[in-house]
Amino acid sequence: MCNLFYFRSLAVAALVFLSICSTLFAQESRFTIAPRIGYGVQNLDWSIAGNLDGTGPNVYSELIWDQIQGMNYGLQGTFRVLPKLDIVLEGDYQHTRKGKARDTDYNGDNRTAPFYDERFNSDEGYFYIYRFSGRYVLPDLGVISPRVLFGYEQLGNRLFLLPLPDDTDNRNLRTTYETNWYGGQIALELAYAYNSFYALGSYGFGLYDYKAKANWNLIDNFEQPVSFRHSALGLKHNGVLRLGYQVNSLLAIELSGNYTSAFTNQGLDELYTRNNGTLRTRFNGANLTQYSGSLGLRVSF
Repeated sequence: MCNLFYFRSLAVAALVFLSICSTLFAQESRFTIAPRIGYGVQNLDWSIAGNLDGTGPNVYSELIWDQIQGMNYGLQGTFRVLPKLDIVLEGDYQHTRKGKARDTDYNGDNRTAPFYDERFNSDEGYFYIYRFSGRYVLPDLGVISPRVLFGYEQLGNRLFLLPLPDDTDNRNLRTTYETNWYGGQIALELAYAYNSFYALGSYGFGLYDYKAKANWNLIDNFEQPVSFRHSALGLKHNGVLRLGYQVNSLLAIELSGNYTSAFTNQGLDELYTRNNGTLRTRFNGANLTQYSGSLGLRVSF
């Protein structure tokens, strides 16, 4: 709910920002508002070692969330500051409808000798992205119009471990894992238009600071509401393909596809216990993929 509030706030801020700029630069302004709705799928996994040296074993505990799916809502607002410079505000929010998860612990290196292996439901939670960018239009390359973007981006999710329908032993299970990736992004866009049809492809990447916190609510020796934290540095890249039809000078219809992939380096796991204080071990890293398809409108004024 918190990030749904952030997304709604971003949408309101974009509209207010564009309205103010329209008043200040009415003679030369150019705006677009592009809402969209679609469906998204997400996967995330992470693991920790047995100690800070990364041994005992090298993978002690591993969590995998697979096929986390739900409706995806997006909004983009663009303001033309100068003939070749735009300000772009964009956000996406995905509400989880279904998904599954697996928690496995090992006694041996390289995921051998498992002593705990459980599967869970994961049909609650969310995924979000928002970014603020400056976009500069480069000289045309024949029929292709290239643009370069520099900006700030934040993304994250809230994932759950919930009991399966036939799991009566863990009916009170409500474990959560929340992530946030913060970083700067650079991207290249290539646009092509033919009569009323157009296509846009983009690729972006950036360096990110990864922070996560968890609440393991059924383990008595773990503190709540924060049982442990993860921190690491990561890299993210994403691609977008957008196909559009310009109905008239004000309105276009768009079909979009988006793919996002991110991973972290090794970092730190800090476990907060009631009996033994704070225990630290090596965070082996996290991996995230998210892809979505959507249908939307683009309104220019």
